[in-house]
Amino acid sequence: MAWRNSTRWLAHLEEKGELLRISEPVDVELEAGAIADRLVKTNGPAVLFENPRLPNGEISEIPLAMNLFGSHDRTLRALGAAHPTEVGDRLVALMKPDIGGIVKKPWTGLPLARDAISMPPKKVRKGSCQRVKMDLDVTKLPIPKTWPMDGGRYITLPLVVTKDPNSGEHNLGMYRGQVFGPKEVGLHWQIHKHGADHAAAWPDGKMPVAICIGGPPELIFSAIAPLPDNLEEYMFAGFLGKRRLRITKALTQDILVPADADVVIEGWVDATQTRTEGPFGDHFGFYSLTGQYPVLNVTAITRRKNAVLAATIVGQPPMEDGYLGEAIGKQFRPILSFQHRDVLDLHLPLETGFHNLAIVKSKQRYPRQARKTCLGLLGAGQMMFLKILIATDDKPSDLEALLDALNNRVDPRTDITIIDGMVSDSLEPASTYENVHSKVIIDATKLVPADPRSGEPLEGSPVEEVPAWRKGEEEPPGISEALLKEISELDDVEDCLLMRNSMLVVTVDIPGKPQPRTGMDWPDEDAARAQREKISQLRNSIWQLDSKNELRWLFITDNDMNLHGEGAMRRLLWQLTSRFAVERDFIVEDGRIFWNATTPIPSNEGPTPVRRWPAITMHDPETLAAIDRFDLPPWPDNLVM
Repeated sequence: MAWRNSTRWLAHLEEKGELLRISEPVDVELEAGAIADRLVKTNGPAVLFENPRLPNGEISEIPLAMNLFGSHDRTLRALGAAHPTEVGDRLVALMKPDIGGIVKKPWTGLPLARDAISMPPKKVRKGSCQRVKMDLDVTKLPIPKTWPMDGGRYITLPLVVTKDPNSGEHNLGMYRGQVFGPKEVGLHWQIHKHGADHAAAWPDGKMPVAICIGGPPELIFSAIAPLPDNLEEYMFAGFLGKRRLRITKALTQDILVPADADVVIEGWVDATQTRTEGPFGDHFGFYSLTGQYPVLNVTAITRRKNAVLAATIVGQPPMEDGYLGEAIGKQFRPILSFQHRDVLDLHLPLETGFHNLAIVKSKQRYPRQARKTCLGLLGAGQMMFLKILIATDDKPSDLEALLDALNNRVDPRTDITIIDGMVSDSLEPASTYENVHSKVIIDATKLVPADPRSGEPLEGSPVEEVPAWRKGEEEPPGISEALLKEISELDDVEDCLLMRNSMLVVTVDIPGKPQPRTGMDWPDEDAARAQREKISQLRNSIWQLDSKNELRWLFITDNDMNLHGEGAMRRLLWQLTSRFAVERDFIVEDGRIFWNATTPIPSNEGPTPVRRWPAITMHDPETLAAIDRFDLPPWPDNLVM
């Protein structure tokens, strides 16, 4: 189903009882974001702030909508999909049509024809997005500031339109926009993005750009979808909505914009001129650090007659962007399997910020096939940013089955592959260097008969000796209750949780570590040295107690969470993946794995440097108290509050 514009989507949500209207004035700085965060973390409805209050105290003439896609079901309906892989199935049908079947039964080709016809955008003389011409003042829009330490107010659901100067092809990307002033908006397009490609290619440096907000929901999905380079986002939006997307020429720039967007901010960018952008509370749950990015010089602002400004909040998962990303991941799984034929299923957990961990189910017809699959995925679009890939035979989204597989089928001597010096997400805080980190592939699959470790190698091939439990011939060993008690009584152990009989999580107190609300910008060599020594001594103490090497997985993290409380697994997944760098914190030694997920203290010394560490996205106490005037569900447990 095509929603045509945001008004129809909001009406649908209200009809379903999934829209909370707040008529009382709410500050766009901090209050609106905190309310949206509380709603998304409690599976609550979308929210429409009918009278958003600007920083100068004025009430905006445009309402502010948030948490529009904050559930699995809402994202599916926004896509107009009947099931989680419908979009991918339709795309595969277009890419590889069943010619033989269509020849025999021509009517079966009608859906393909309809899809093909819906893809080319339809250019119209004037769009509804240009009905009202606004003052050249971006600050009058109800753009939120969602976190206390953000560098300013941010456009958080921007549809940034750029154009290739040579081919004329348009790109629609989602790059956050920081409001610098009435006529200036910072554009955070990372070096890997198409917007940056277009800017680099523009001949005189001045590139036409439009920031569009709102419109049909399929525009948002198109902007974040991992599309091939030869498929424009405007075409994909038409494909999603099953009707041609209406586009129109911008009023002051030579660029085409969605005709039914709610707000359009037109302008130009000189890629050679940058300004300090950030910090910004980002999807990993930390503030992304400041950097130099280009600025949009605003030349026009237009809107629909009944415009609504759509926004989101990103931070500690789960968040709305997680539902959007998960929906895109599921919908594109058929495409992934079409391009990587060994991929049977894939899961990127909400709790890990997507780019930290992928769990892959692969075909396993020959030895190490799953590892080959993982290596191939590292070159597939945004999966180049992944830090940890785990191959399994089980349903990837079943985290309990995953723990069983890690416990029963991972021999640290033979099932771990580390790849150094690879591409990382610019926003990932734990990597030693910005844009560069190491990756780990963990093979938790069963051994196929031809594997030299299986005991049934190919004729003439020697046998590679592995423990009987790795071949599935017996239960894997694990530590005893007595040993667990000994470990728990060690001086530096605050708490511990035995997740499986060979997998232990230990929490510790690290003096001098970066504080959640402030982070740490400058090295503290004494504190960092003490941290390294404490972690090393604790690891050695535990491994000495485990003289039989039955504890194969040892995770150490900070004591700022309750390992046994509600939501502990969600919080633990975030903590273990977000504070951890493979090149610094992952040790394989004597058949055991050590995984350090304590908050790193910045340091230029030691085996591996640690760069400045950002603060965690946390609402300030005054904001939390202020939003208690609304009847909202209570915050869930195990959040860093």
